[in-house]
Amino acid sequence: MLPHNHFLIAGLIIAPVGIVLFPEKSMGEICEWVFIGGLLSSAIDLDVYILTILKSKKEKRLKPFRNPFEIYRKFKLFTDTITETGLLKIVLKIHLFSSTLIIFICYLFLNSYFIPVTLGVVSHLISDIPNLRRLVK
Repeated sequence: MLPHNHFLIAGLIIAPVGIVLFPEKSMGEICEWVFIGGLLSSAIDLDVYILTILKSKKEKRLKPFRNPFEIYRKFKLFTDTITETGLLKIVLKIHLFSSTLIIFICYLFLNSYFIPVTLGVVSHLISDIPNLRRLVK
């Protein structure tokens, strides 16, 4: 899924949770939660782009996708290509590791943002389930 979609999904989860479970928070604080959780949710996909650049040196099929606009324009082809080249399997493993690390670091050092970060990360992982299903087929 494209990063802006992850941001939107995270925002649609974080905003109602913040409003319902934390009525004492102002709208500005809820917006801050949405921004932080959404940004982090979309940033998790940076590993896909970085690995695409690194692997494109040896894999010709990935070369067009060094340009992020090509990923956006031809997303279906991009997902098919990273599945065929084995990159998707690597990325999903890294997603699990980095997500766990992000939540752990946030718990230790940024406790006030633990809830939106956790919701953003979990929403990202859940929205990546179709990619996991691609590997199972």
